[in-house]
Amino acid sequence: MFKNYFQTKDIRLFYVRTKLEGKPILLLHGGISSWEAFVTIIPELEEYGCIYALDLRGHGNSDKNVEKYSLKDYVTDVVQFMKETISEPPIIFGHSLGGMIGIQIAAYYPELVKGLIIGESPLNLEVLRESSKSLEKWQAFKENFKEHKGELKVGKNKIQQDKKDSALMEFMIKSVLLTDSNVITAMVDEFEDTFKSYDIHYLLPMIKCPVLILQGNPELKAIIRDEDVETALRLLPHAKHIKLLYAGHTLHIEDKNAVLQAILPFIEKFNGI
Repeated sequence: MFKNYFQTKDIRLFYVRTKLEGKPILLLHGGISSWEAFVTIIPELEEYGCIYALDLRGHGNSDKNVEKYSLKDYVTDVVQFMKETISEPPIIFGHSLGGMIGIQIAAYYPELVKGLIIGESPLNLEVLRESSKSLEKWQAFKENFKEHKGELKVGKNKIQQDKKDSALMEFMIKSVLLTDSNVITAMVDEFEDTFKSYDIHYLLPMIKCPVLILQGNPELKAIIRDEDVETALRLLPHAKHIKLLYAGHTLHIEDKNAVLQAILPFIEKFNGI
């Protein structure tokens, strides 16, 4: 796997790339995460094309301590990366924040996107607001990081690890410790400014490429509601929707096989397989 940095106008973005053969597939991770969220599915995906996965500004191994963390800033970074690094329009699979970025790129830069997979991205501003508020506990965790015999403290709360959840918890801990604290501040305390460019009623009707919406199970803490899916499908009459019963918000980490079964037929259509 090829690893490198891409220089935008003001920061460096870390990214990985698999083989150069095949149609490009761009993976965009969620907030307080990194490209490594996709390691569960990259081996299978690279059979269908050339995979690109990057760390958004302030996340993972990309530059931190920058002043701007609005959704518009993330979009600007990714558009520049796509124009200068990827030779042809890719299929974008964006999870959560990554899907919000993908929505804006597909709406405003249709020539850059062949297809869009929206994975558990908030489709309602109130849901987005509530999910952003939930990040406060991770800010507290980062500031008060302590680990004792498998017990992790998050402020006054304790998260007990068991075998089933330990891999997900380990990844989340690593991700939050690698995320600039200002990212969380922007999402929580500066919510209105950070997400002012996100209006699905305006953006979704502008999207012309094929779209697949992946929804997790709300009973497992997924954040896409059934009513939000109905609204999105009205605004995207040619989109497809798949609900995964055994995965919550972190789709591909919780149930990689179900995610692959959902997205591979969508990808295959573009490759003529």
